[in-house]
Amino acid sequence: MELDKQPIVEEIEITGLWRTKPSVVRQELLFRENDKLTTKDLLTSVQRLKNLRIFSKVIPLLKLKPENKVKLTLQLQEKWTTIPYFNISGGGGTTYAYAGIYDINTFGRFIETGIQYDNWNGRHGGIAWMRNPRFLNQRLLFGLDLWTTQRVRQLYAHNSDSQGNYVLETKKINLLLKKEITPVFQIGTEIEINNSSVIEQETNNLIDTKTIQLLNNNSEGTTAFNTFFVELGKLDYDNYLVDGKFTKLAIKYSNQTLGSDKSTTQLDWFNRIFWRLPYLGNAGLRFNAGWTNTKEIQNLYYIGGFNNIRGYLDGQFRSRTYWQFNAEYRIPSYRSNWLVLQHIFFIDAVGTGNNFSDLKENGMQYSSAGMGLRIISPRIYRFNGRIDIALFTSGESPSYISFGSQQYF
Repeated sequence: MELDKQPIVEEIEITGLWRTKPSVVRQELLFRENDKLTTKDLLTSVQRLKNLRIFSKVIPLLKLKPENKVKLTLQLQEKWTTIPYFNISGGGGTTYAYAGIYDINTFGRFIETGIQYDNWNGRHGGIAWMRNPRFLNQRLLFGLDLWTTQRVRQLYAHNSDSQGNYVLETKKINLLLKKEITPVFQIGTEIEINNSSVIEQETNNLIDTKTIQLLNNNSEGTTAFNTFFVELGKLDYDNYLVDGKFTKLAIKYSNQTLGSDKSTTQLDWFNRIFWRLPYLGNAGLRFNAGWTNTKEIQNLYYIGGFNNIRGYLDGQFRSRTYWQFNAEYRIPSYRSNWLVLQHIFFIDAVGTGNNFSDLKENGMQYSSAGMGLRIISPRIYRFNGRIDIALFTSGESPSYISFGSQQYF
């Protein structure tokens, strides 16, 4: 309803909570009892609650009272957020299995905690993490991650012929702090203490001399990465539907004078745009680009497969600069309170090189297009199974099918 006279909020009633603390809900509201209520503040507060992604329904009801006062009732339906999970993802010659448990609403306080076991092509590792998006009761995100991984990296020539592989062992700790200045402007910093080394390698006569030198020169060392970033825009969520624009610019660096064994600089630019369409459809675009001056093979960009372009090998294209473009149209064929079948049509493209001039000269090097299926449960947080088939590729493709959990972007 449109609020013409800006009534006074006499009472706020919250219903439907069985686990979440009422303080979590009240923290997202732009008003309190005895404040004036505007339509804008009400709609913004409702969207804030949806963006927490712990409620499958947020319904505000206003009851007029005498003397220009209103009673606001918020009818909420909580999602199940304690998620034990197991997943095997495949594509691009790499198999990634993981199992763990996490909760974005630990103890009903909207704090995320989790622990996960990883297995990359038979190599073991694990992650433990914590995220508090309302640290010190502010719109301030504090995060802590602990990692230990052994990642098998396949090495490919650009024609997809295998050059061998290496195993990178990494132990690291991440500290994250992000402050919301306005709803569409956030700044943050991240500190990563990283100890990594190549513990095994297997190469053949197809590998180039420069890559062999990079592998052989990679002795164990500790690197302290510092990242500063700015985020603009906002994505609004309504269960599996997304709307809005988002961009992030980050600079990541390490310096020998600050305790690192090596000095490097990395620039990354991430962009996502989503539109809500008729018939519960969604259109999404993603554009990312990056540059690094690293001389360490493990810190190069590995493009292809899981994260960048479907229809190609995982990490098939390694480079110091890259850009990628992904577009999807998503539309459901079946939906209920517990299950949604969503169909995907996609186009992916990438360009790689050792410097910016290579990107300009090479243009779009590789592309793919195809379709996929998502199996979503609106009542369970992040329950989303994914399979994609790249029907068309610009080059010879040894990996047409990819599968896993969550949306591709």
